[in-house]
Amino acid sequence: MKFKIFVFSLIFILVSNPSMTWAKSQSPNLVTIGFTPGDDPEWLKKNGIELAKVLQSKLGVSFNIYISKNYSGLVEAMKEKKVDFGFFSALTFVDAEQKAGAKVLLKKIWEGPFYYSAVVTLKKNKIDSIEGLKGKRFGYVDERSTSGYFYPMAMLMKKNIDPDKFFSSTKFYGTHEATVKALLKGDVDAIAVYSDDNKGKSGAWVKFAGDKKLDFQVLWMSEPIPNDPFCVRQDFYDTYPHFTHDLMFALIDLRDEPREKNILKSLYGINGLDLATSRQYDSVRELVKYLNVKAGH
Repeated sequence: MKFKIFVFSLIFILVSNPSMTWAKSQSPNLVTIGFTPGDDPEWLKKNGIELAKVLQSKLGVSFNIYISKNYSGLVEAMKEKKVDFGFFSALTFVDAEQKAGAKVLLKKIWEGPFYYSAVVTLKKNKIDSIEGLKGKRFGYVDERSTSGYFYPMAMLMKKNIDPDKFFSSTKFYGTHEATVKALLKGDVDAIAVYSDDNKGKSGAWVKFAGDKKLDFQVLWMSEPIPNDPFCVRQDFYDTYPHFTHDLMFALIDLRDEPREKNILKSLYGINGLDLATSRQYDSVRELVKYLNVKAGH
């Protein structure tokens, strides 16, 4: 019932103010969508361009793509209005919400509404617990990666483990793929990366191991993490609300179109996009507060 009242109120306002209707309903000449470098940048670029072409044909607006060098780079790009929309991680969305006025619209759907963070090693390393990583070399993805840093750090802090003293060395590899490859090459003894399920059957280590038949050991799996969101810059939304909604539903509809559905699968390995709300990321915000308190920030 509340929804019907909202729609009626919105229609009344627009009809009562024709100039507002025009200002709010016009479409932009050019739209830029940003991506975080969770996977190989060239691969993202190729598939991002294909997605842009599809959206351009559907909406009649030119699209650019922007691939940031790191996770925080996309936040800065939105803050500086270099991008209008962005595919963020859960953590970078919380950051972008505060710093760049990001508004969540959609979320990625893999096997369900959540994904997970995992700490993984190779069985040949003979490590069978988090405590067994003491004195070992550890690999992260990025300091702003939700599954590749943020959740593992919270886990270590809850265990009263100081990573700087616990590991012999730590290193960031920039993408989940590069982090998995570092483990395969023996550059590190264990890594933190994502998993699409809580059993590890669809983990990053499975996806990026290629044809190497190696035995992995999952040492830890996180609580469910809200799936990565697709966001808009708030001031862009305020200017182009109707276009924003058209783009949202064009993206949602891709899951029902075989050819274009493959674009989303190629881009992120996802089944589609669905509606999301800001409240769905409250658990991430709470963890941010916890880590800031524990770190003395």
